[in-house]
Amino acid sequence: MGACHVRNQCLIIRMPREVDHFQAEIIRGECEIMFFKSCIRDVIFDFSDTAFMDSSGIGLILGRMQQVYPVEGQVYLFGGSPSIRKMWEMSGLSGRVVLLETAEEMREVYA
Repeated sequence: MGACHVRNQCLIIRMPREVDHFQAEIIRGECEIMFFKSCIRDVIFDFSDTAFMDSSGIGLILGRMQQVYPVEGQVYLFGGSPSIRKMWEMSGLSGRVVLLETAEEMREVYA
């Protein structure tokens, strides 16, 4: 799928237009390969193009949090429609991740 790439120990995941169970499994598999191949400390989920996400997207984010927290890494969320941001808030993610508001903030993470 090519949704993931690594830059300076940061895994950047460009989320698809719709994140359902099927898409989440594809991305999860791609992430696992990247974690195996690279030294990853931080993860950025880019929701710029995402219009729909179900609970499997939350599970995908939580799984990456479990992978980076032992190495004192951080998970960042960028973009996201109001409904997706509401889902982050309702699930409790908002207090456990860093929300990035601009592309410049996102670039600062992996610079």
